[in-house]
Amino acid sequence: MATLGKTRALGQHFLKDKKIAQKIAETAVQEMQKHQCESLLEIGPGKGAITYPLLEIMSNSMGRQKLLLVERDPQLADFWNRQSSLSGFRLENQDFLDLEDSKWLGSSSLAVVSNLPYSSATAILKRLALNSKKVSVMVLMFQAEVARRLRAEPGEKARGSLSVWIQNQWDVKKLIFVPPQAFIPPPQVDSEVVILTRREELRVQHSHDLEGLSWGSLLKVCFSQRRKMLRKVVKTSDLWRNALERSGVNATKRAEALEWEEWNRLFQAARQLSNLP
Repeated sequence: MATLGKTRALGQHFLKDKKIAQKIAETAVQEMQKHQCESLLEIGPGKGAITYPLLEIMSNSMGRQKLLLVERDPQLADFWNRQSSLSGFRLENQDFLDLEDSKWLGSSSLAVVSNLPYSSATAILKRLALNSKKVSVMVLMFQAEVARRLRAEPGEKARGSLSVWIQNQWDVKKLIFVPPQAFIPPPQVDSEVVILTRREELRVQHSHDLEGLSWGSLLKVCFSQRRKMLRKVVKTSDLWRNALERSGVNATKRAEALEWEEWNRLFQAARQLSNLP
């Protein structure tokens, strides 16, 4: 594997810390079993820091027939194709964001694990999260700043539209901190692994109704000027201004400070104004 260099255009930082890799792999399989997922997807196996312990754990506990690897780097994909001594995985050589649903979403529930590339981590997360009917749990590594945003609680400065959008349907928990020296080459930032577990019910009712009012548009408006009070940021929209008045939510609050009950009241008030059931 020494011949496999870093493809700089892809922004790869390969995990080298075996203890951290083992922890991620063990957690991914534990979560897979806990949530009774029938398959496991690893996005970007790279040189196999997480993949090798995954294959070992899965072969000992549940057979080797359930692991899907998605690798966009042709050189690394060729490496995995030449691993004739290994079995128990299927490989797709493509960017996950371009991969057809039929090639990674089956009829059964799915767990996901990945050391995500910083450049596309949020886009990959959103694609996974939007397929919550099939994806039950995710063990993902992010730049630490992004991970803090994902799990930020109401009132914390790191809380933003991504925090609220994700936490509406996913519980987010920190697993482990990962320092730069755990990678080759080391990035200039810290990393963090989080566990995202699908919630049985949305925190904000009807917010995934694609035919109705856009939950995303509410978040975009409310977080468009993070340091301003809600009454200031919604004044350009008749719908959201009237919804704020009707909801009874404190208009002097900032979006980052809203509790879930307040988000729900605000969104339901807008649905009523839009004559949605």
